[in-house]
Amino acid sequence: MIVIEKSLRRLTLQRSGKELFSCPVSLGSEPVGAKTREGDGRTPEGSYYICTVNRSSKFCISLGISYPSPADAKGGLKRSELGYFDYLLICLAALFRLRPKWTSPLGGYVMIHGESPEGKTGDWTQGCVALSDSDIKALSALVGKGEKVRILP
Repeated sequence: MIVIEKSLRRLTLQRSGKELFSCPVSLGSEPVGAKTREGDGRTPEGSYYICTVNRSSKFCISLGISYPSPADAKGGLKRSELGYFDYLLICLAALFRLRPKWTSPLGGYVMIHGESPEGKTGDWTQGCVALSDSDIKALSALVGKGEKVRILP
């Protein structure tokens, strides 16, 4: 399982309760609080899984996170920001461990990826979790689609 501790700006890969890999991360430009909508600059919080792997990303390598989850979609439905059909699509994707609908008012395309070509530092993403290129290469050699991801405040 990948554990991302937003307050510590740290990602840890754990197997059988043991730490296999750990590295510092950068977060969304508004790092406090959970992502609730497209463009809010926040990194999600909750339980997810790796739903895509792109080894040709402009950010070195990117691992897609299954945001929005059914829990996120339920919140969007309650706030009337998401329709019932989109809620069902997101729940169905989670049931089969597929990529959820990334084009909704809740946002999507949240990745764990390498740094930008400009080498930005600090919290600069639109909600993604950014690692150094060497760290994303090391992490992606150890994980794949379906890997659990837990993002903590």
